[in-house]
Amino acid sequence: MKWRNNKLASLLYFITFAYFLNSCASQKPALKVTDTETPVLAVPAGVDSSIAIRVASMAKELFVPWPQQQRAQQKADSAKSKVEQSDKLWEALLADEDSLDIAAEDTILAIEKYNEGAKRLKRVSSLQKEDDADNDQIREQVLEHLEGARAGFEEAIMLNPFDRNTRLWLARVYQMLAQRFLSDRYWQKASEVLENLVRMERGQHGLYGRLGQCYLSLKKWVEALRNFQKAESVLRNTALFRVPDDQPIDTRTIAGAIDSSTLFIYVYNQAESNIRMYRADSALTCLNRAFNLVRNENDRATVKATMDWVKWDNGNIVASEMRDSLLTLIDEKHYVTAAKGFQNLLPDLMTERTQREINWRLALLEFSFLNKEEQALNRMQQVADFYAQDTTGAAIADTLKNQYYMSYGTMCHNRGLKALREKKLVQALAYFEQSIYVPWKQRAKSQLEIAKLSIHKASRASEAAFLALADREQLTTQEQLDALKLLVESLKRQGPEKFEEATKYFYEYRELSKQVNEDATSQKP
Repeated sequence: MKWRNNKLASLLYFITFAYFLNSCASQKPALKVTDTETPVLAVPAGVDSSIAIRVASMAKELFVPWPQQQRAQQKADSAKSKVEQSDKLWEALLADEDSLDIAAEDTILAIEKYNEGAKRLKRVSSLQKEDDADNDQIREQVLEHLEGARAGFEEAIMLNPFDRNTRLWLARVYQMLAQRFLSDRYWQKASEVLENLVRMERGQHGLYGRLGQCYLSLKKWVEALRNFQKAESVLRNTALFRVPDDQPIDTRTIAGAIDSSTLFIYVYNQAESNIRMYRADSALTCLNRAFNLVRNENDRATVKATMDWVKWDNGNIVASEMRDSLLTLIDEKHYVTAAKGFQNLLPDLMTERTQREINWRLALLEFSFLNKEEQALNRMQQVADFYAQDTTGAAIADTLKNQYYMSYGTMCHNRGLKALREKKLVQALAYFEQSIYVPWKQRAKSQLEIAKLSIHKASRASEAAFLALADREQLTTQEQLDALKLLVESLKRQGPEKFEEATKYFYEYRELSKQVNEDATSQKP
């Protein structure tokens, strides 16, 4: 399905950043040590020299001197202010677009809305209008602030490589640059920062989740899957630390301490990673797990649609992707290329159901755009015949069946009208007759055309006109008038025994005709 053309990244940017940032922001340096520019070992009073030597070696792996930490913090604070300025400008740039303030529980929608930011920027950037000058200037300022923030955080890390909080900010800036300016280079940089972070901090599930997001964006599916699995594992295994102090620690309270929205994201993105690697069974296993975690109807519908997409051709994900790309070609009006693609796809399909669907889509192209009406009609006849002969119950379960009927019936009816215009009366009658045997929702129109062609045989004309009027909601007002007139004339020609019935329909014709005239008069200025 086409909605997968733009789908799905992760909301981890929102869910995990605040959590981890808050946990880091309150941390203070463990020790305040005197900054010194000399390599001379200072042995504090009352401390054994061997201990002082060992501590000096340990300190190199734990922290930098306090003044250096302060300078690093100043750099980081300045960089944070640049991020805030960038955010304000970005909000101004997108002020006329859809709001990104989505309810936290509406997880999938929030994912889609957040990632629409980059798409909107791309769309706006493609416009070549004079009034875009202000937006171009804002984008330049956004980039300038973010690049300044990036440089500031990198300088802070060089001064204090132990500051996990600053590393997290740097990763965030890289991800913002990647999202807003559509650059894989920034995703790569973000992944490198986060890889360093997870080596330092292996107990924060959000870091693994955000790293998984980077790898998804970089199309590194194996790495993405591994990190989303780690994120889930850490989230589950650290849940007991989030059990409220006033509750006992047991299976129930630990389960309750797991953030189900975040868990849903991790599991869903495991499915997404497996889909990208064409692992249908693994993807469906993850999707079933995700389905059991959904908290709202939007998420439920999204997971269900993704499951249906994976199962479209019995887990043949390559075929599902090909179908989507061909539907995109149709939207872009590349009909010849799309038709060739459908023809090439047919032999690779695993199920008869999907073969019928592709034959239907191909027939629509042939009939409507490629001037291959006879080929399209033969193709649709084969599709319709399956349901007429089906004894397995497959027709009942096929949700596209009615669309097939509608397409085939419409094709037959329109081909009949074309034959009429070409004065090929026998061919026209054949198409109209075929149309009424297809259970589509406009058969009354074909019955009316049969009545017109049968005017010289009164009984046949009256029968067809009567059947057309039996489904008169399918007819326009003028078509109803035509059918009533035909019915009256054909009944009169059958003799006195039909006069009473003819009179009944004549009065109905007169009443409807009068109503049409009154409506036309009332609408005149």
